[in-house]
Amino acid sequence: RELTPNDVSTPAAASPLSEHSAATPWRIGPVDIVASGANALLHDAPSGARLRVTGTRLSRDANYDTAPRDARLRLARAGAMIALRARGLYQLHASAAVDPQGIAWLFAGPSGVGKSTLAYSLARQGWQILGDDGVVLEPRPRGATLHAWREPLQVSSWLASEFPEMSARRELENTNDPRRRIPMPVSAARHAPLGAIIFPQRAESDRITPMSQTMALAELIMQSSQVLLSDDETPRHFARLRDVVTSVPSFRLEHTSRQLHEIADTLRSVAL
Repeated sequence: RELTPNDVSTPAAASPLSEHSAATPWRIGPVDIVASGANALLHDAPSGARLRVTGTRLSRDANYDTAPRDARLRLARAGAMIALRARGLYQLHASAAVDPQGIAWLFAGPSGVGKSTLAYSLARQGWQILGDDGVVLEPRPRGATLHAWREPLQVSSWLASEFPEMSARRELENTNDPRRRIPMPVSAARHAPLGAIIFPQRAESDRITPMSQTMALAELIMQSSQVLLSDDETPRHFARLRDVVTSVPSFRLEHTSRQLHEIADTLRSVAL
């Protein structure tokens, strides 16, 4: 299910985190974080609300209960990323779709490269979706499992000419979003084994090519910013990402609007 602002306990437990000499400052969007191992103090800058993470537990702190819902949700999501990391589970800035054979294809990359659009294109062809802008990676002795990170899949309203069904949902368009995205209904999966990693890139022609493990690891780290935390978990986090890219193939996908309708065929062309 989707994480909500109420998925945290109260009252907050006392923590010596702010006095810890090894505490590491960090930021996710407008949320400032001071983390030390499995403990963290999160502060939402716009609202002043705070949340604590102690191991795998999220606890409300100052101004949390009176903060706007979007601020509480930002804190809860950021806190969940840290709590998952303490359990060896890693949130990635990525989308993922599960093919008819039950194999997950991960689309990783920065905002604007087409992750959500490609995932929705696959959903229209009967694939299930694990996540739009985030998924949870569970490394295994051989390969990895992807778990759902429940958020609505959103597609830019600019693509309504490609996806006519979007016109009926115009009233849901987020006018405060620069891409004016619309949440679209899709069939969701809970988890699936990872089969391949795709790094999309908008281009003037369509091409999918294998990537080296070194390049794939570098790009995957960029979409897993928690690996940059200099704490006791960092070496294991880095090693787990390295193990993943050595166990599944990675590809660079240069794509045009043709892939809005051909992406399933493109992925089948490189399927093992």
